Amino acid sequence: MKVIGIDLAGKDKNPTGFCIMINGKTEVRLLHSNEEILKVVGEIEPDVVAVDAPFSFPEDGYYRNSDKKLQEEGFKPLSPRFPGMQPLVERAMKLVPELRKSYRVIEVFPRATEKILGLEEKKTHEYDALLCALTGKYYYEGKFRVIGKEEIVVPNL
Repeated sequence: MKVIGIDLAGKDKNPTGFCIMINGKTEVRLLHSNEEILKVVGEIEPDVVAVDAPFSFPEDGYYRNSDKKLQEEGFKPLSPRFPGMQPLVERAMKLVPELRKSYRVIEVFPRATEKILGLEEKKTHEYDALLCALTGKYYYEGKFRVIGKEEIVVPNL
């Protein structure tokens, strides 16, 4: 099993958390540009790429269907329309289609994974990338559920 978790930054100049999980061995690092991300993903050839970033904007209003469903379950996603989130969504809208040309890519929300797995809250890019990869692992193993129309993946224990 090869899974990659990506805690995508909104801008290339900011660090993107990147976690590689291969058959139980895990490595985390920081990457920056989309080109760098695509290069490393291509070297790994993963079964699943799990990305922490909204893949789309709401059709109308402030939140997408999946964001509202997460809120109903007690999670606190930021709106993709929040000014600080817009560059992230725009970047994901460019990167994800490139990744999907060759790989299975899922949208994840690490804070939900953290809560579901009962883990201690830490906010680093590497830790969030690890949570993304863990979600990808659960997805690969069929131990997941999908939330809302945008299909955010979370572990299902």
